[in-house]
Amino acid sequence: MAALLGVVLAAGLAGCDKPGEGNSLGDSPPAAATGETPSVVGEGGTLVTDAADAAGSLTVMSVGGPADYVADDRRRAVYLLEGDTDGSKCIDACLRQWAPLFPPTGGPTVSGNLAPVLLGTIERADGSQQVTYNGHPLYHYVGDTQPGTTLGHERDDEWGEWYLVTPQGNALGEEVGKLD
Repeated sequence: MAALLGVVLAAGLAGCDKPGEGNSLGDSPPAAATGETPSVVGEGGTLVTDAADAAGSLTVMSVGGPADYVADDRRRAVYLLEGDTDGSKCIDACLRQWAPLFPPTGGPTVSGNLAPVLLGTIERADGSQQVTYNGHPLYHYVGDTQPGTTLGHERDDEWGEWYLVTPQGNALGEEVGKLD
């Protein structure tokens, strides 16, 4: 019996990877294949978004006047990338600044004056889902560290121009500040 146990144990250990060989994070299936919400890591290794960061519901926010914009249920502004309507152009280095808005289990929802018909999702290249509004993939900006902050609005970088989203699903043309 002890000999049989030794053979079974040796066979099981033979299938294990040696340190530094195979079974790296890069070999893991995409998060969508495992049912997990993917995460995006920002500059310095800080977590930009993860499973706990999925948008529960989109809502309307206002900052000092008629400039209504779309935010998530935690009052964090969401942005669109101009011209980013056929899938997501924000990949690789872009993800260090702009975190895709992932849907919660059961799918995204809207509240307030937002139109449910404009809400949707797309499949990203890694197989994960990303929330869209009026066909625009939605993102959080890494520089918005507090609810109501809109530092990503009218930001122009190597990926294009970023805007807050109006309740009608378009780029917001008015400058907005920080929510008090």
